Parts: sequence; C-alpha cells; structure tokens
Amino acid sequence: MITFVYLLICLFVSLLFASPALAASAFGADYDVDYSVAPTGVTIVTQKVTLTNKETNLYPKQYSIAIDSEKIKNIIARDTSGLITPAISQKDGKTTIGLIFNDQVVGLGKQTTFTLRYENLEIASKNGSIWEIYVPGVADDETLQSYTVSLNVPSSLGPLAYRTPAPTDGRYWNKAQMIHGGIAAAYGISQTFALSLGYFLQNPRLTPIKEDIALPPDTSYQKVIVQSLEPKPTAINRDIDGNWLATYELSGGQKIKIEAKLLISLTLAPKKEWKDVIPTEAYTKPLQYWETQDPAVAQLAKRYTSPQSIYQYVVNTLSYNDDRVNQNPLRRGAVAALATPKEAICMEFTDLFIAIARAAGIPAREVVGFAYTTNSRLRPLSLVADVLHAWPEYYDKEKQVWVPVDPTWGNTTGGVDYFNKLDFNHIAFAIHGASSTYPYPAGAYKEESKQGKDVDVSFAQAPGPAVIGKLTTTIQFPTTATAGRIASGRVVVVNDSGVSIDSADIAINATPFPFSFTANEIRIPPFAKFSYPVEIPIASYIARGTGRVSVVVNGQAQDHAFSIVPMYWLLLPVFGIIVGSLFLIWFFVHGHLAKQSQ
Repeated sequence: MITFVYLLICLFVSLLFASPALAASAFGADYDVDYSVAPTGVTIVTQKVTLTNKETNLYPKQYSIAIDSEKIKNIIARDTSGLITPAISQKDGKTTIGLIFNDQVVGLGKQTTFTLRYENLEIASKNGSIWEIYVPGVADDETLQSYTVSLNVPSSLGPLAYRTPAPTDGRYWNKAQMIHGGIAAAYGISQTFALSLGYFLQNPRLTPIKEDIALPPDTSYQKVIVQSLEPKPTAINRDIDGNWLATYELSGGQKIKIEAKLLISLTLAPKKEWKDVIPTEAYTKPLQYWETQDPAVAQLAKRYTSPQSIYQYVVNTLSYNDDRVNQNPLRRGAVAALATPKEAICMEFTDLFIAIARAAGIPAREVVGFAYTTNSRLRPLSLVADVLHAWPEYYDKEKQVWVPVDPTWGNTTGGVDYFNKLDFNHIAFAIHGASSTYPYPAGAYKEESKQGKDVDVSFAQAPGPAVIGKLTTTIQFPTTATAGRIASGRVVVVNDSGVSIDSADIAINATPFPFSFTANEIRIPPFAKFSYPVEIPIASYIARGTGRVSVVVNGQAQDHAFSIVPMYWLLLPVFGIIVGSLFLIWFFVHGHLAKQSQ
C-alpha cells in the first residue's frame, strides 16, 4: 500500500501545518503512475503528479510517500524548476521518500507538477518457472482526484496467466480499482515444486496396529509424481475427499520414519476432462469448527447466499492477527471467529467461510497445505507445524469441480482477488470434507525429540520428464482344479508407477464356465493395489479338460490356463498310501516269518 503526506504552507503564517479537513479542501491531486518491468524483473516506477490549489492562500511545499518495501533504489525527483534532492529513510520494511519542492506556485487553480522516479526490486519476482507481479494499491486519500496506473511487461516473461483486476479500458487501472487492492499478475503456464516430506509413526501399544499417513494427492489443479517412498506401505487408498492414504503396519512398540520425495505441478485452470464426484449432503452438515446451526452463522447464511458474497464478507469482516502466529495458536472455529474478528488467522478465515457456505447449502471443505510466499506480511502462513496454510474450497455444480479460494490472502493483501483465481503457489497436502480434522497433513507427524523441518519445498529446476502410469496384472490361480469343487484364486492389479492413473476398466472371465466380473477404478493412487476374488464352481460331470481365466485391464489381455481333473483323482493319494502301507506291512511280516523259519 502506498500512502501520501503533504505539508501546506500558508502565505500569511509561515510553517503552518494543515489539518486533515484543511488539507482535503486545500488542493486536489492527480496521479499518472507507470510501472515498467525490465526483463531482469527490476521495475521502474514513474509517478507524474499534479497538485491543484483549491485555496488562494495555501500551496504545497513538501511531499512524502511511504512504500511498503525497503528494496527501493535510484530515486530521482524533479519539478518544473529542476532536480529535487529526496530525503530517504527506511525502517520496519518501509521506505519513506520526502521532497521539498523548488516551485512555490500560489493562486487558486494553480498547479504544482513534479515527477518521482525510482526502481522497486519487489514488484516483479521470478518464482520457479512463473513470473509474479504485484503492484501495491493506494490509500484512499481525500486529496486524490484521479489515480491512473499503467503496467508494461516484456514478452520474455512468458504468456499471461492472470491479471486481476482487469484494466478498465484494456490498458489502464483507475482510482476505484487501486484503493480496493493492488494489481496481481502472473506469467507462465505451470509451476513445479520439489518436496521432501518426513513422517514419524510410533506404536505405543504391545499389540500390532495400522496407521495412515496422508500424501499430497492429485486435484483438479495439482499433479503429483511420487519419486520415492521409503519404507513402502502395505497399501495406498484414495478416500472420499481424494486424499491418498498410505497404510503402515506397526508391531508393538515399533517406530517408523518415512520419507517421501515428490514433484508437484500446479496449474491455474482445472485440468481438462477432470470432474469431481458430486458431493453428498454430508458436505453441507455441521462438524467441529463448522457450526452451521449456530444462530449467528445461520443468519449470515440467509444474507450471503453465493460463494463470492460469502468470500467477500469473510475478507471484510475478519482481520489477520500476526501476533497469534507465534503463539502456537489453537484452532477456534467459525463461531469464535465471529466473536473475536480481529484475532483471526488462516484457520478462522477458512472455518468461517465453510460454516456460512454449508449453512447456505453450498458444499464446502478445507484444504491444508503449503503456500509459497515471498512476502509473509502480505501473504502470511498461519499453521505453525512446518509453516503450513489453510484455505477453503466450494463445489461448483456447473463445472463439477472443487474450486479453491483464499480469503486470508484476500484480506492481508488489501483486496487482491483470490476468489476468481488462486495462483501457482498453493500445494494441497490434505483435504478435510467428510471430517473437519482428518487426515493430518504432512508436517503434523513429528517426532517429539526431533529438531528441524519435516516439510522441505523448493522450486524444481524443470517440470521433469512425463511419467506414464503403468498397471501390472497378476492372476493368482491354481494350475489344477477338481471337478465337483470350487476353484478359488484372485486377480491382483497394481499401479507400479509414481503417478495416479485416471481410470482402469477391468474384466475377468473364465471359460468354459459361467464366470464374469467387471470393475471400474478411477484416479488410482501411485502404488495402489486392487485384489478381486475369482471363485469358479466346476461341475462334477466334467471328467477332464482345460479351463482358462482371462483378464483384460484397459485393453491389455492376460490369460491363465488350468487343468481339470475328475473327483476320483483326489482318492489317488489315499489309494497310494493304503497300497504303500499294505506293502510295508507285508514286507515286515514276511521278513519276520522268514527269520523264524531259519
């Protein structure tokens, strides 16, 4: 945010400071501000300012601007009489620039014009493969008559991903837009992060248990490649919210340290052809922290009936409290957020949005994850465990996808639009819809005595080679089956790759028997396994022959042949034992009699 301070000089009384009311009526200010971004990311800011006198006995003598950055360089100022030597001070993340004008323009309607030029190193930054630009908004000063902003970006930054708000005429932003937040823009197609996640599991019992960990899952905006996962889990399943839950079996007293290395690519728009399952009524019901039946929440749900109106209410009502972040904060929930609106952090922004949305009949849920930020003051992170973040999602029935929004950052950035688009920086670790607390995200599985981070996120040097999912099919069935009995086995389908597979059409048939089975699995997590029982009743009238189990998985066929033997073959081993036993008895008896005859 940029703020301005003016010092007015009265012609009749020297060094008289104007009161706010006097200042507002003393002159009007018109700004033409240009932000020109160089290919290196250095942004040249040029302010052309015109101050118009509204009083006969007052004129502007000094000008001061406060910028929310200390990375300001090469400041040049001039008015119509020449260069102005600026007074510069930097403190607490702000740069203040003071100017004393050379000109003393007196008279009603007379104008003082000047130009201030400087370089800002924080307007544009390249994060991984994405260039991000944030032009700060301006304070709603009563002297502002007009405030026009232009933004020039070189083509070398890449294709425009988003720019919000849109310029009014395709090129310029006006005062009304800038006092409601700055300009956020990004250039690029996708962002890829490299993650190293640590999980610690412990079984305090004497008997074996099973424990799950949540791996970052695929979403409509997120693609995950599991490069390694050690040790390997016994199973990986996808729950109703789309979480990838890896199951580990722990013996009594056992401790396990698990390390996962992943690549995660984020896109701004949802994936083509991606459709989320229409949520059940459970996603509009109350849960812990989402008190939809509370009278205050219910009343708000009658007033705010769309996701965007709910988002805007939460952004405007709650205030972010930086002090709570450093106090190991406890989650309070929606009702407490309403009771103490000035003490909110990301959990309260999220819980209040979800509670009102659910009360209004809009399916909503929570995402906990990692949000990359270069400015923790404008875009803060609130969850202490390895600096995680929380944001809500609502279900768009027309698009049939869950849509993420971030009212926390909408508030802390002074109005940047995090409703109509998110960004390339929000990585989902765990999704809470069916439950408001489970599963726990990466970063929550900490060993008490361990120091350091369990979540390490960095930009990948490149998106990496495309990984194609691969399914392996195994037919576990005997090679021999007996007529008159049931032959039992199973078909096991395993995703051997580190990426999810969109779907698998599975067909199992047996010949010459009336056995048929079909299944369709969707969004199969990496290393997931499916087991299908195969039980074939074989008629007793089949004396001998050959059977076959055929499996087709996504068009890939595999067969297993087995022999059919008659029922009496089961008696052959018994008959052999009897004959062998009789022979042994005869042999010993005959030998004993032979010795006696001697």
